[in-house]
Amino acid sequence: MSASPQLLQEFVDYSKQYIHGNEEADSQSFLNAFFRAFGHNGAKEAGAEFERKIDKSSAKGNKGSADLVWKDRVLIEMKSRGKDLQKYYNQMERYWMRLTPKPKYCILCNFDEFWIYDFNHQVDTPVDKIHIDEFVQRSTAFKFMERGNYAPIFRNNQVEITSKAAVRMGQLYQDLIQVARWRKFRDYDEAQAQRFVLQCVLAMFAEDRGLLPSGMFISCIQDCIEKRGRTYDIIGGLFHAMNQKGTTPAGRYAGTAYFNGGLFSIVHPIELRDVDLELLLKCAEQDWKQVRPSVFGSIFEGTSNAKERRAHGMHFTSEGDIREIVIPTITEYWEELIDEANTEKELHTLHHKLSNYRTLDAACGSGNFLYVAYQELKKVEKRLINKLCAMQGTDNQQLLLGRVTPNQFFGMDTNSFGVELARVTMMIARKIAIDTLELHEPALPLDTLDNNIVCADALFTDWVKADAIIGNPPFLGGKNARKALGDDYMDRVFAKFPGIKDSVDFCSYWFRRTHDALDEGGRAGLVGTNSISQGKTRAASLDYITQNGGHIHTAISSQPWSGEAAVHVSIVNWSKQEPKRYRLDRREVSQITSSLTSTVDVSGAVRLKANQNVAFQGIIPVGKGFYVSRELANSWILKDPKNRKILKQSSSASDLTDVPNGSPSRWIIDFNDMSIEEASEYELPFEHVRTYVKPERDNNRRETTKLHWWKFGEKRPAMRKALASLSCYFSVPRHSKWFIFIPVSPQYLPADSATIVASDDFYVLGIITSSVHRAWVKAQSSTLEDRTRYTHNTCFETFPFPQNVTAELVDQIRATTQDLHDYRSQRMEGRGYGITDLYNQFFDEPTSQLAKLHQKLDDLVMEAYGFGKNDDILEKLLNLNLRLAELEKQEKKVVGAWAL
Repeated sequence: MSASPQLLQEFVDYSKQYIHGNEEADSQSFLNAFFRAFGHNGAKEAGAEFERKIDKSSAKGNKGSADLVWKDRVLIEMKSRGKDLQKYYNQMERYWMRLTPKPKYCILCNFDEFWIYDFNHQVDTPVDKIHIDEFVQRSTAFKFMERGNYAPIFRNNQVEITSKAAVRMGQLYQDLIQVARWRKFRDYDEAQAQRFVLQCVLAMFAEDRGLLPSGMFISCIQDCIEKRGRTYDIIGGLFHAMNQKGTTPAGRYAGTAYFNGGLFSIVHPIELRDVDLELLLKCAEQDWKQVRPSVFGSIFEGTSNAKERRAHGMHFTSEGDIREIVIPTITEYWEELIDEANTEKELHTLHHKLSNYRTLDAACGSGNFLYVAYQELKKVEKRLINKLCAMQGTDNQQLLLGRVTPNQFFGMDTNSFGVELARVTMMIARKIAIDTLELHEPALPLDTLDNNIVCADALFTDWVKADAIIGNPPFLGGKNARKALGDDYMDRVFAKFPGIKDSVDFCSYWFRRTHDALDEGGRAGLVGTNSISQGKTRAASLDYITQNGGHIHTAISSQPWSGEAAVHVSIVNWSKQEPKRYRLDRREVSQITSSLTSTVDVSGAVRLKANQNVAFQGIIPVGKGFYVSRELANSWILKDPKNRKILKQSSSASDLTDVPNGSPSRWIIDFNDMSIEEASEYELPFEHVRTYVKPERDNNRRETTKLHWWKFGEKRPAMRKALASLSCYFSVPRHSKWFIFIPVSPQYLPADSATIVASDDFYVLGIITSSVHRAWVKAQSSTLEDRTRYTHNTCFETFPFPQNVTAELVDQIRATTQDLHDYRSQRMEGRGYGITDLYNQFFDEPTSQLAKLHQKLDDLVMEAYGFGKNDDILEKLLNLNLRLAELEKQEKKVVGAWAL
């Protein structure tokens, strides 16, 4: 049952007649009636929770209670009737930030007003405000409360307004660029077009924010449309006036104040076509008070220069994600200092320190992070001023003018357009802070930021000294960096960072440089791909931080990216001082490791000699043409039986997860280490590879791969030797949800999407199938979205097998593993599905035979290690790993599982 006008009106009537508006006494009755208005039997009956305990992360570290949390739909915070809801915004936002999962919407309510927020897209400003008297007529704003969870309709969706304005201005910019390219004798170039468009953006903002006389810019456009003058004379004339000191006393631009800011120091003679003037007028007629600078720049830049953004791994960051960096790194730090200050002298000292606090974004893009950081620091300053006024016993805040300015914020980026956008964004920031926080400080002239935000490559430029470094550095997988940025550039990068020897995500270099740039009291927060907590990229970034005096105090280990890129990201905040508390994935924890877990940090585990040359990644063909269908392979064998020697069934990850017992679905042409003369004797397969592989190999950057085009890129000779005498081997997908090993026939050649263990001993299979090994893999491995990446060098070669296990216990583990294998095989064959389907359906069902066999195996493996139920498994394994590594150094015998 959904909301009806009758139910909605009944709620309004009930509230006015029976609810007195006391927060403690009436909130739950009010909220139950609120839920009933939308067809529910009540709040709890719908699945909502009253008085949800949430860490407030205040200076004292105490906890609070959210009045109501309804799963991932809504957080509601009630205040008594007559209370100013604006005062409770920060409290509600902090509650929302600490929740997992995060509700999509938040409501502040004082029994008469409902302020609805969407923190994922529009922070600090409600997407709608609804009085209870208009509740029935405006009920579409509460559509998310209905059982169908429909899309609401808001009246103050500033992101929609911002997006429309940004897209239009992007279109205008593209039009200007096209005209510049078409004309034989150009009136302007791309850089001049950029400046003109940004001058227009600032003028439209200034007009609607009261920095220009009302209607000034729109009237200039209209006059150009009506042919009362030319663009340069009229619009350019306004820009000239905005760069004249003082206030224009008379004439067309009377009342225009001095803007400065550097943006209007040059006015280029650009003439707009009628179509462009009409487009500019549509933009100007929008309400620029509703345009959000924190996202405008990114949308505008993406519209204007999407190709360059993709090439350099630049990604749009939502306001919600930006605040996950800014608040822990900057806001909470300053709030604690202010809360702990108890005298006027201490507060004045803090105010002086605040006015010299410097923030840097070394990959600033269009300035979103800097903008949000500035707004937060201005809120902090007002908090300080309010406390100082309270101590002095005065309400006259004009006696204490704000000292925090955009000149305390610095940025750099290689994209010149983004840099210009960032400067404009920060020019706008000051006026918005003044209006939003009702500050008593002048908005004009604008700050000149030409020396603060610069076009430069952060990897090869000296960084300004900053107290806080924040941002979203470029995402580029290590394997894609050379292709996107070129060999010469990456060679320079490797020379600059000799300590990073492997191919890592490009963002790693920013984490490293950021940490090196921090002073002892410095703080930092960056967004990176979730690979920063994994493998080689972790070693280059977070390991480097934690091993060089850094302390990760707040982090989100992995979440889907809020922008266009289909990646998962990590959000990491750290400092060089011991933190008072740690918060991981929005929960209080005792520590945060470089793998972004609260468990024992196993990144220091050593690769054991006893485990080497046992686990391998499958072959890497480097050429899709090596793979052929079963039908084609059989036809070649029929025509010439000797082709059977070089035609193999290929066992891939999809076979292991989706096909009963992992039977291969593809065949592969494997010339292994044959010379070209030897390979050519297998005529049909050889010609196939010549036709479908060689053209691709001719463009390969690796000379030996290009030259030996009939051979695999990685043939894995050590793996082949290890498998030669086995009756089977154990294989697992490199990326999977369950990372379950399956016995595979040695006739099947493992593909690069699989990791294999060269053993046919079911005792070994039992150990690597157990929860003990699974715990180690989770701590050591990479993750891709919600899937685990099983890498042989980090997950297997560091894993310590049990030592000194009795023969009887080894036999029990073998037998139980065999039982488990037989059960799985029978179940999969009978139902026709793969291992993933089997585990999705039954692994978490404690009464299933699958779960029972796993539990029996786990108990036996725990006994083999001598572990107890209450032991910290990771700590025990790490200690065993380090002990075995030390024994290996001393050349004492260490028992590998395959030696049993």
